[in-house]
Amino acid sequence: MKKGFRIGLLCVLLLASNGSWTPACAQKNFQKFLKSLTTTPFKKAPAKKFTWPFVKPTTRAALKATILTNRARQHALSAAAPLFATLPEERHSLRPLRPAPLVIRHGVFTLQATPTSHGKGSAFAIQIDGQVWGVTARHVLDDIGRSPYMSVLDKHGKPLLFQVNSAREGNIHGADIAIFPLPKEALPYVIPFQPEYTLPEVKSSIQSAGFSHGNFGWFPRIQVLFSSGHRILTRYQDSPIRSGYCGSPLLHNGKVIGVFTGVVTADNAKTSAWYLLVAQHFTGGITSFNHAVPVEWVRQLVQAPQKEPGVPLKLWGQTLGVLRPDENVHAIQQIRNDRLIQVTTAYPFMNYNHLENFFELKPGDVFRVIIHQGDRSSVKRRVYYYELHTDSKQVLIRE
Repeated sequence: MKKGFRIGLLCVLLLASNGSWTPACAQKNFQKFLKSLTTTPFKKAPAKKFTWPFVKPTTRAALKATILTNRARQHALSAAAPLFATLPEERHSLRPLRPAPLVIRHGVFTLQATPTSHGKGSAFAIQIDGQVWGVTARHVLDDIGRSPYMSVLDKHGKPLLFQVNSAREGNIHGADIAIFPLPKEALPYVIPFQPEYTLPEVKSSIQSAGFSHGNFGWFPRIQVLFSSGHRILTRYQDSPIRSGYCGSPLLHNGKVIGVFTGVVTADNAKTSAWYLLVAQHFTGGITSFNHAVPVEWVRQLVQAPQKEPGVPLKLWGQTLGVLRPDENVHAIQQIRNDRLIQVTTAYPFMNYNHLENFFELKPGDVFRVIIHQGDRSSVKRRVYYYELHTDSKQVLIRE
């Protein structure tokens, strides 16, 4: 209660108590009450917990689900907001090649199909569990072959070639990475990076280095747009990247946090299903962005099959299943009253730990995540799905 209001109330009460009609004992007690108004601070009554006394349990559950869904969708839209951010004008100019720290320059190298071929891709060396591995994007090997040549420089700057062989590969539509052991003869000419498994924060600045048509490029300013256990989305601050950088490392404080795997252009984004669902909430148009695979997927390829790898797929905190390096989320379905009401592919900014952010689920719905294991070059291919019934919370696996 405000001080002015207390004083006004006190004056009114004093005038009212001035007559002879008030008993002496009552006047004494009344004076104590008036004194308490000026000395005791006003305390707001504690807020009561809101309840639904006359609402059926099923209706109450539906209302609660609607509230949680609205909050979740707002979170999903906020994750997409950086993709629609306005770009500075200087990004459209070509970046001049800049010198990189020596230790970084010796951590990356090129891959080529034959000793005399000109088509090249980027790769880098990383040390995990005491062993040095070469890493590149999986689709790079699709282009140049499974037994390419790595090119490194000796102490005089002369290129040296060593043949390598792909050891393990992820899914080209998911963990688009491949690893290969480095020959012992090549180890003296590379300085392997160390991994950093902590995901970068949105809006933080990271770096990268790679090769385009054999020319080395160092990128000291890359902005993080989205970060999850499955995907990192970035934007190069000064200029668009050029062909050949796929397979290069994303770096933070000199450590690898991810593997650059490609570009999503604005034109391609506008033809996707997810764009139509989110673009209506933003005034500006979408701009091109880049995607990368977190380095955790590299560790899982290194440790397989000793360790069962995977990224959990969760809905409202409940684990539906585990996505492995050779798998990808092909589609997600929502079924209501035995009718298919929504089908979507995985959004680039989809966090697999919070799949509820992208669906308006109601009690009685069936939620289905379709998984493709293997891809076009795999000998064995498998299609299966995880299915959750929102009423029973029971998860089924079906082929």
